[in-house]
Amino acid sequence: MPLVKRLVAGGAGSRRRAAALIIEGSVSVNGRPATNLNHPVSASDAVSVNGQPLAQAEKRIVYLLLNKPRGYLCAVSDSRGRPTVLDLVPDALRVAGLVPVGRLDADSTGLLLLSNDGAFVERVTHPRYGVVKEYDVLLDRALWPRDQARLLDGVEIEGGLARALSVSPMGNAESHRPRTAQRSASRPAPAAPRGEARYTVELAEGKKREVRLMMRAVGRRVLRLTRVRVGGLRLGRLPSGSVRELSAQEARKASHG
Repeated sequence: MPLVKRLVAGGAGSRRRAAALIIEGSVSVNGRPATNLNHPVSASDAVSVNGQPLAQAEKRIVYLLLNKPRGYLCAVSDSRGRPTVLDLVPDALRVAGLVPVGRLDADSTGLLLLSNDGAFVERVTHPRYGVVKEYDVLLDRALWPRDQARLLDGVEIEGGLARALSVSPMGNAESHRPRTAQRSASRPAPAAPRGEARYTVELAEGKKREVRLMMRAVGRRVLRLTRVRVGGLRLGRLPSGSVRELSAQEARKASHG
């Protein structure tokens, strides 16, 4: 296999980190420096990093919780060199096959799971399991009741029909909720509710940029989007950019409900 892939499998870090180690001359194969990312290596070749033998990959299953900051891609690597969420994972928690569980676009923040357990990834992300994801969404303008109804009934976006399980005002959104009382016939209806407004939105799907596209479909722009819950697991007070390992019980909570 290519040397860079062997380093990732051996726990040296993400593909980006492994590539950097090779380029800077920190990697040797059978005692000789190797600076070619695609240098072919076999299971019998001795690979070392900074003079230390590279361990063979062990099948250690991990479940991680990351409070994703803005600016990071939900990807294992990026051909354009942009930062990915795996760059935030400490070396002690890096294992072979570690991937993001679902999506959060680069501008979105909050709860992101990572794991190398394929069954867990499918359980959390596939719509047939109905695992609920909850978001704290700040909009440029409050929603009319009819807009909320449309989101619950389903709106067409790129990728098909998208439907929210719930859309609930929170914080200052309550004060900006459009009033449904009858207006005088001589008084024109307002063009739209004004003022930023926050909502809790629950989904059981995982289409690309789903929340943002749904809000665009009802004429709103998302100013801030934070995922706060997956299944029965909440983000809590984990600082932005921090990662912690989940217990088996917490992983079960995230994959149900």
